[in-house]
Amino acid sequence: MTTLPRDISDLYMSPLALELDRRLEQLEGLTEAELEFEVTLTTDRQPHDVADRPALVLAMLTRALATHGWKASWVPRGLRVSHANHHLVLGVPPNVRAYLGNG
Repeated sequence: MTTLPRDISDLYMSPLALELDRRLEQLEGLTEAELEFEVTLTTDRQPHDVADRPALVLAMLTRALATHGWKASWVPRGLRVSHANHHLVLGVPPNVRAYLGNG
C-alpha cells in the first residue's frame, strides 16, 4: 500500500534523497586518498583511523543540506535516510564502502 505524506517534512524526502544520491555519485571513482582529501576539506577534520570515517563522511554528505528533520545514518545496505517511521536506503559506491571499512 502506498503511504501518503503526513506532514511537510515528508514532502522534503525526495529532494533530500536526490541531493544525497548526487553527492554520493560525485564520490564514485575517487581513490582513497582523494576521498580522504574531500572529507578533510569539507569537514575541517582528518580521520585519525578507519573508525572515524563513517561519521566524517556522513558530515560531509549532509553539510549545508537542509534535512527538514530527516536523519542520515549508515546501515549495512547503505545510507539510510529516515524520519519518524519512514525511511529509505541509498546505495553507496564500492569505493566509498571500501573507504568506510565495509569493503
